[in-house]
Amino acid sequence: MLAAGTRIGGATVLALLLMMTPAASAFAAQAADPPAELFDGVELSARPGERLTFRSPSYLRGWIGDWVMSEIFVQHGTLRMHDPAVTAVATVACDTSPGVYPVGRAMPRPEGGPPDPAPWVTVKVVDIDAAERAACPGKVAALPPEEVEEQWPDDDSWPHSPWDVRTFQPGAKVTPTSTLIGHDERLTSRGFTGRPVMRGTKAVLTATTTIRCDAEPGLYEVRWVGKDEVWARYRVAPVDDVTRASCRDGTWHLATGRTPWLVGGTAAALAAAGAYALVRRRRGPSRPADGGSSQV
Repeated sequence: MLAAGTRIGGATVLALLLMMTPAASAFAAQAADPPAELFDGVELSARPGERLTFRSPSYLRGWIGDWVMSEIFVQHGTLRMHDPAVTAVATVACDTSPGVYPVGRAMPRPEGGPPDPAPWVTVKVVDIDAAERAACPGKVAALPPEEVEEQWPDDDSWPHSPWDVRTFQPGAKVTPTSTLIGHDERLTSRGFTGRPVMRGTKAVLTATTTIRCDAEPGLYEVRWVGKDEVWARYRVAPVDDVTRASCRDGTWHLATGRTPWLVGGTAAALAAAGAYALVRRRRGPSRPADGGSSQV
């Protein structure tokens, strides 16, 4: 208890309120720092059925898209950008015996076939009793699906990968950016008002397009015209009828006090070109995207 007359600041009041509410633990979880970076040779500890998170060193963005592999995993993980960390998740199989197992990292092969992972870290799997092992399959089945959407910094050019999902409002102007392919080629998406043409220097290509005023909320795909590969994805945000009507007559930003979002832009594209080129060059332009549902 606080003594009578004690003065407390706003931050202290907030902390006390959080301690008295059921949401306190959820708030703390959201504010938690990302997992520690894993350097070569680090050993982790895990139980069968446990889902592990692997974070690459922050200076190795070129690892994005690589697989994290081990014989103990139910399925390999994929390193994805979750700003500010590049992480992958993988679950230890329930039938894994106690022991220390290597975990490797490998770039997927566009031509198919299993990649040859380079050593990275190790996982020490502890022993569990019969009851826990029997409950393990149900525990694994109840795990939420892996989050395949990536979160890149808002001021970075878009897209860095097929799952670099940004959110736009109807009427927003968008600047797709590429550093490898697409010179004088067109992009197509059901959410675009037209088929923008990629133009620019050999290093950075951009196009400008607008999100349709009648685009419904949801996830949309972007492809190169004439190609089936999904090159990018974005989400259209829900808006009210008044905003949608003002979008159609070109005054929505005046009525709401907002301006259409411009993503990327020449300056941002040039600033991000080095890292973006590294990621796309390592992946290759023909690499298929991971699974998931979306609107074309």
